[in-house]
Amino acid sequence: MTTHLDDELLAQWAMGDGGPDGPATDHLRSCDQCTTTLAELRQILATAHDLPELESPPPGLWGRITDELSLDPERAAAPVTRLRTARSFRGRTLAVAATIAAVIGAGAGIGGTLLLREDEKPAPVEVAIKLAPLEGKAGAGTADLVKAPAGGKLKVAASGLSASQGFYEVWLINIDGKRMVSLGVLDPSTGGTFQIPGQITAQGYRIVDISLEPDDGNPEHSHDSIIRGTLPA
Repeated sequence: MTTHLDDELLAQWAMGDGGPDGPATDHLRSCDQCTTTLAELRQILATAHDLPELESPPPGLWGRITDELSLDPERAAAPVTRLRTARSFRGRTLAVAATIAAVIGAGAGIGGTLLLREDEKPAPVEVAIKLAPLEGKAGAGTADLVKAPAGGKLKVAASGLSASQGFYEVWLINIDGKRMVSLGVLDPSTGGTFQIPGQITAQGYRIVDISLEPDDGNPEHSHDSIIRGTLPA
């Protein structure tokens, strides 16, 4: 029986808190399940940056939802309770997202009780650059550096990226060409917005790099950069 990596540990790595050691790296190279879970967690975290802020629902919302959908309140509430207490992501990442979307959609359908903040406005774009293909590669894209209350964010869009294997990852590379940080997994069909850690762009992390990564569980850069651009100093 295969022993898989701890889910909380995979979640920490997905959030950029450390990385796998030698034995864990070897396990990820041979275990499709753990590798897929790690990639899905990275994608969920990357997508979460794009979610709008929602106001707290009023008392009794869940009751109105269950009445509207003719659900048993106790059975319908069980998935929500599990979402609050679950420690494991494996096998339920897509189900979690679907459950949340269903609850929000149902609430909006019976009166729009979950509303976007009225003062929510698009974040101002500080810098916009183009991402060009490296020699021998194909594709294009844009990267917008935007202001946000929680710090800078990078909004990335890409086209012409259609690899059948692996996944695309967004990196900020230091101009010294040696240091880099991963911002998250990019879905070329939708683009994504990624939180920039601290003030690292002012420390020289200005090269926006989109790489093609194999599903091998190795968190390091694959050295297979596809498109790239540089933010001005």
